[in-house]
Amino acid sequence: MDHRFLGFDTRVFPYALAIFAVWLLWVVIVPAIDAAVTSEDPTVVGDRIAVTDTLSFVPATDWNIDSGFRVGDRGAGDSLPAVSLTRSNASLSVLADTFDGTADDLLTQIDAVSAATDGSILAISGERQPVVTDAGLPGVQITFDTPRAAGSVTTFVVDGEGIRVQVVGPPDQIANRSPEIAA
Repeated sequence: MDHRFLGFDTRVFPYALAIFAVWLLWVVIVPAIDAAVTSEDPTVVGDRIAVTDTLSFVPATDWNIDSGFRVGDRGAGDSLPAVSLTRSNASLSVLADTFDGTADDLLTQIDAVSAATDGSILAISGERQPVVTDAGLPGVQITFDTPRAAGSVTTFVVDGEGIRVQVVGPPDQIANRSPEIAA
């Protein structure tokens, strides 16, 4: 009995169909799903981003939320992730953890860890400056500016929680967005 159809061996058809189905899945279906699902989650007027259960901040509009939750939103777990916002190549991250000490102590600890792990950004920093948020929360800030990156690290301590706010990006974008970042 001959197993040929139009010159092809019909016994390989099931294997060819399986290979075609896998190709179709990865070349057509998965890219279509990826294009249909957006990862953009821009901030809007009135958003409050949760840093801890009791502390939040109001971000500038049109920054994309890469990590973190708006106040009232929660993920599957009980803990809040570090906050990460981006706009173009500029990024703002906020991380909170328990800390006994002052904002200046926290900045010193961050600087020491950065130097010990060859993080070197803070090693070429400017002078520390006191900062106060609109809500009256005192902190300490240090800025850095290199040919490739600029930004700042600001620390706060509230009720035993140490908070690190880091902004980094290309120098021109940090300069252009400085009012948004300061706010």
